[in-house]
Amino acid sequence: MRLIYLLILISMSAFSQMSDNPRSWSVITDQVMGGKSELEANYDEGTFQLKGYVTTENNGGFVRLAHRPDSIDKNTKGIKFMAKGNDETYEIHITMKGIKFPPWAYHSQSFAVGSEWKEYYIKFKDFKKSAFMSPSLKPKNIRDISIAGYGRDFNVDLAIKDIALF
Repeated sequence: MRLIYLLILISMSAFSQMSDNPRSWSVITDQVMGGKSELEANYDEGTFQLKGYVTTENNGGFVRLAHRPDSIDKNTKGIKFMAKGNDETYEIHITMKGIKFPPWAYHSQSFAVGSEWKEYYIKFKDFKKSAFMSPSLKPKNIRDISIAGYGRDFNVDLAIKDIALF
């Protein structure tokens, strides 16, 4: 009986919700390097609502809602979440520890949203490296996890909730 209880606790912690603490998330845009993209993130009843736009004007082209986890279990296989939005494609970006210029060295995977809630499970093995110097994507190497609008001009209108590692 104690073993079953322990396994349930371990399973629950593996699915711990990263979206339960909105203060642990921050907005980052290309304005830090002269770009003109904008993002506003609101949080209500467990859901982030992201609104803004991405513009490649002035060498810009990204907005991110970023989270730096305290620690990640070595057996973690990926990230899951629910999302809906404006029929656009967004990305999950994972920046790695030990890289001096994280914006240029990350792993990414895209996901397309529609007007209805959809659940996404994205395994780490399906992420693509953006830079040669980026270390392999292992849970121990993860610095930040971000929801991103990236690389083209478009309006951002994304609702996302139940963000967790699995």
